[in-house]
Amino acid sequence: MWSNKYMKKILCLILIIFVCFILTSCGKKEVESRYDKIIKRDYLIAGVKTDSIPFGFINNETQQPDGFDIDVVKYIAQDILGSDRKIEFVSVTPENRIEKLTSGEVDIIAATMSATPQRQYLIDVSEPYFIAGQTALVKQDSDIYTFADLKTKTIIVILGTTAEKNIRRIIPMAKIIGYTNYTEAFDAFLNGKGDAISTDNTILSGFLSEHPEYRMLKNKISKEPYVIGIRQPDENEDDKLKRNIDIIITRMHKDGTLRQLKEKWNLK
Repeated sequence: MWSNKYMKKILCLILIIFVCFILTSCGKKEVESRYDKIIKRDYLIAGVKTDSIPFGFINNETQQPDGFDIDVVKYIAQDILGSDRKIEFVSVTPENRIEKLTSGEVDIIAATMSATPQRQYLIDVSEPYFIAGQTALVKQDSDIYTFADLKTKTIIVILGTTAEKNIRRIIPMAKIIGYTNYTEAFDAFLNGKGDAISTDNTILSGFLSEHPEYRMLKNKISKEPYVIGIRQPDENEDDKLKRNIDIIITRMHKDGTLRQLKEKWNLK
């Protein structure tokens, strides 16, 4: 027979194990996912650009956001919520888009954002939905034909973008002038404050369509996979939103939707 002292030790040990099990179970309790919160709210909040033709801009006729990225967001909202009108668009810039996402002001970012290790440390990103490449615009009569010709020139960039980082790394001798948004940057370029402006070819194409007095350099210095930015899940929250957006984008590739959007917005 076991002694009373020994039995008490056994009972205490069982009690400790039971309490630990209860506490562990409570600690692992799954919280409501951001995806479910969007479903309950019944509209999606998306951060988009409003100064980057043809990806994100304000349509002069409707005074509403329009462009390639906006169409991608509408497809996502249609899939998740059953309507492409259940969206609240929030204007973002390269400088503030990550902050607006991590603070919870927006659910997702669709703003010509490329995937980088630094960004993926702060946020989750979707599968790529478009591949761009960085190049530069110069005047038609300029003697600049390659990035090597820019090493002693003044280059306009958008602060907080991979384009800025690439220029500083590849052409460290160049003088760099940075702006927080494309409207200011292109205005400065038009006013002769820089010899070139460098960003993704897709964004430069939109500007070039309205200003044929400029030309685009033929070579590109990077490949920029555009992704949807998604806030990282909180502790014990699943990544249902990211998983669903990845599924949607994969379907958009397979069913030809992204190809049709490229044609619609005259993108190569």
